[in-house]
Amino acid sequence: MILLGTALARQGAKGPDDMTTVLGCIQRSQQSYLVTDNHGTTYLLDGVGDELSGEVGHTLEVKGKLIEPPKPARHSAKQSFRASDNPGSQLATLRVASVIDDVHRLGNTCSSQ
Repeated sequence: MILLGTALARQGAKGPDDMTTVLGCIQRSQQSYLVTDNHGTTYLLDGVGDELSGEVGHTLEVKGKLIEPPKPARHSAKQSFRASDNPGSQLATLRVASVIDDVHRLGNTCSSQ
């Protein structure tokens, strides 16, 4: 329990080489994996391929380089694209270099949000 409390304190912390650590629940969304922290912030995971299929529904610690979503551009009335057409574009991305080194299970279930 102390280990989990210490780990939660590091949530969102940047370490060497601007690496960010996020602790949260892993979910599957279309062709991607998402991690949602205990504050309700969801990150799109990049660089994990399909290596997290057995981790869906578990609490994980994920380290990676944080890539903020682009700021929404102003579109004219003639443009038909809406940000809501591509919800993944609104999420920050956590780029994982190595699933083996940068993803660790902390719990077998996700705590209720």
